[in-house]
Amino acid sequence: MKTSFEYRSYVVSFDGAAYRADSSDGEPFTIRSKNMLRVTRAIDTLWNALDGKIPAPAWLHGAADLIDVDAASEAMLVVDHTPTPVVPSFPIAPVPATLQAVA
Repeated sequence: MKTSFEYRSYVVSFDGAAYRADSSDGEPFTIRSKNMLRVTRAIDTLWNALDGKIPAPAWLHGAADLIDVDAASEAMLVVDHTPTPVVPSFPIAPVPATLQAVA
């Protein structure tokens, strides 16, 4: 049984392997992911970029009619990033405290 729902002018359905969002106005544009939340967030990102609220994501600049947001997010991962050491920006000194016996 194939179920679907409409979300922000896209019909989101599960095709057995992944979720896909097809434009409900007939545009040849599909967003696909194995994660339903990732599909709905991609739709939100698409609309926010079209409204000028945020810069357009890199996956929106392509000419493809099918956007695999799983592959797009993997391409955006920084693999060779070396972590910045955590060093306080101020000197740390011991705090004097008096100890009291508890009866």
